[in-house]
Amino acid sequence: MFYFRCVEKIAVISSDIINSSQFDEQAFLNTMHVLEEPAGTYLTNKGEPVLSSRGDSFQLMTVDIQHSFMKSIYLKSFFKKQQVGLKDEREKAPIDIRISLAVGLAKEIPDHIGKSMEEPFVLSGRALDQMKKKKQSFIISTSHEEYNKEFELICSFLDHLFNGWTLAQAEVIYYLVQGYKQKEIAGILNLSQPSVSNRIQLANWNLIEKTNRRFLEIVEKIDE
Repeated sequence: MFYFRCVEKIAVISSDIINSSQFDEQAFLNTMHVLEEPAGTYLTNKGEPVLSSRGDSFQLMTVDIQHSFMKSIYLKSFFKKQQVGLKDEREKAPIDIRISLAVGLAKEIPDHIGKSMEEPFVLSGRALDQMKKKKQSFIISTSHEEYNKEFELICSFLDHLFNGWTLAQAEVIYYLVQGYKQKEIAGILNLSQPSVSNRIQLANWNLIEKTNRRFLEIVEKIDE
């Protein structure tokens, strides 16, 4: 059981696979190991709850606000770096997810986070539902409307950025966001370091870093 002793700022990430019905069920279910060991250790700290629902959606929370934006980028790159088999076809297609990141205050987290009415869970889940209608794939929200307006603009640019990622670009971002150096990534992917550097530039990593810095400035202002 994971409880807070007092009001604490947390981040909640709600996600679902876009157009999951077109993919072979077992194919995309295999991608969900992102929530398990060892990949899951990057997403949540020990004891922080994760809820997986229907196999094509999930929700997680973390008190690690400082890395919550980059954890969202980790998820985005994890899915976009691969292709998944289509139903009744031999072909494969790229897979992608919607991500709703919300930051807010919570008093306690129950065992089953899917039933929590704490502010960050409500904000994240509500925004995810709205994203489907607006055809968005990434959004950040808080309880402060002035911050949300800025995040809405920022996320519009991020959506455009993510849509331009190739599988190869998403693959290097997946490792980069975890702290791997370019030389290490080159070794893992059997590439030259200049090739890795080129993919990082084409993926606009510098803009992601700038966005993260602005994200941290904003969430720091949210009342304790």
